[in-house]
Amino acid sequence: MRDRAYSVRIAQWPADAAAIQHVRECVFVEEQRIPAEIEWDGLDSQCIHVLASVENRDAVGTARLEPTGKIGRVSVLKPLRKQGIGTVMVQQLVAEARRAGYAEVYLHAQVDSLHFYKNLGFYPEGAQFDEAGIPHRKMRLDSEN
Repeated sequence: MRDRAYSVRIAQWPADAAAIQHVRECVFVEEQRIPAEIEWDGLDSQCIHVLASVENRDAVGTARLEPTGKIGRVSVLKPLRKQGIGTVMVQQLVAEARRAGYAEVYLHAQVDSLHFYKNLGFYPEGAQFDEAGIPHRKMRLDSEN
């Protein structure tokens, strides 16, 4: 699937729920072994979601913005990683947060992904912590970005 055209758009919950759930199920539940009861936290209907697809068809990535200003559930199917999809999704959610007037934008980054988020203007704060059995750090968007 490499080098196929992809697009990122604001998704509509519940109309796009099946596509969003498919990506998150593949990445978080199957690949990262996060228990389904943790992944499906009941917040999705309150969130702004983005959905990435290839050739305007197959869902390959998703992320969400919670009402608190927290970006989360950033996920791209393994074969399509490192092609800029995650970057575009996060940037789109940051733009949505600004448009909605959120006072802050933050996230809980898996420690392995700190560099990715630093490149997008987020900076770590506080100590490392465990979330769903995976080491994380809280990161806040630099006010300059």
